Amino acid sequence: MKTRLLGVLLCCLLSVGMLHADEQSQADAAVANTLFDYDGSEEYATYKVNDDGSVDLIFASNTPDKLYEDILTQLQSHPHISSVLASKGGPVCKLF
Repeated sequence: MKTRLLGVLLCCLLSVGMLHADEQSQADAAVANTLFDYDGSEEYATYKVNDDGSVDLIFASNTPDKLYEDILTQLQSHPHISSVLASKGGPVCKLF
């Protein structure tokens, strides 16, 4: 009985861990795909996706407001991203 209960508990813990990994990978793909649509984004934006599907995003300090707003709007409305924390605090980008 104890072995069976332990097995069920272990399965529950593993499924929770896999759920977080899935949330993170889906959010990561969403950010990568969104940034891919903007030429040169690897020059002016860096990001980190957290376990819960939230995204920390840093843009170059001279990123045009319109571009910044467009990308943020897309990311904030994406169903696989739980939240976005963004700033324009990165180094100046030569593209702008």
